[in-house]
Amino acid sequence: MVLGMIVRFLIALAIALVVTATPALAQTQGRRAAMVVELYTSQGCTQCPRANRLLGIFSREDDVLALTFPVGIWDYLGWHDTFAQPEFAERQRSISQRLRVRGRFTPQLVVNGARTVSASDWDEARAIYDEQERTGWPGNAPDVSLTLLRNGRARATVGSGAIGANADVWMLAYDPGPVTVVITGGANRNRTVPHYNLVTWIERVGTWNGAGVWAERQRCQPQCAVLVQEPNGGRILAAAYTSRPER
Repeated sequence: MVLGMIVRFLIALAIALVVTATPALAQTQGRRAAMVVELYTSQGCTQCPRANRLLGIFSREDDVLALTFPVGIWDYLGWHDTFAQPEFAERQRSISQRLRVRGRFTPQLVVNGARTVSASDWDEARAIYDEQERTGWPGNAPDVSLTLLRNGRARATVGSGAIGANADVWMLAYDPGPVTVVITGGANRNRTVPHYNLVTWIERVGTWNGAGVWAERQRCQPQCAVLVQEPNGGRILAAAYTSRPER
């Protein structure tokens, strides 16, 4: 009788451990990005709806992480951008200062944190994109991976690299969209503006100095990305992201 009770207890304990572990073990592995393209856009900018469509085109390229960062630079014209956040404006400011751009502007395209161009000129934007695609990641680029756990947490891992490296680790969430907004005021009154890979939050989660590091965050949905970037808006060294399955 005692033996039977012990056996039943062990079986129940085993089942409980499996049930408890399942959410953490079941996971979706992200992919490493070959390029990162950032668009700083505003719903109050007349050239931005067209630039948003260009970002959508880049987002369909293989292994390209294309991200939309809305900023409220033109809010004073009568329409407040519904997705703009102070963190996005600060990121644009840091990148512009690092790349020695005089002031912020929209639509601004930034490729790999290394080159910037106006996204209103599709030919020039494509030329910069192609140039960075040929250049690739720098030699000190670390291995980076992103795992989306079933329990809702996302885990970013950055591998070891050159001793003395110096970079920030960022995690962000984005909505693939397209997310459309009907503008009822300002310069784009009565226009429907699409947004692709719309960033909803971004956070600096740590630093990388050549030693392997990892970080987890809870609210990294519907899709998640990790960037390893030189400080103060510098070059992006590596990136990984999750994406919805192709249909």
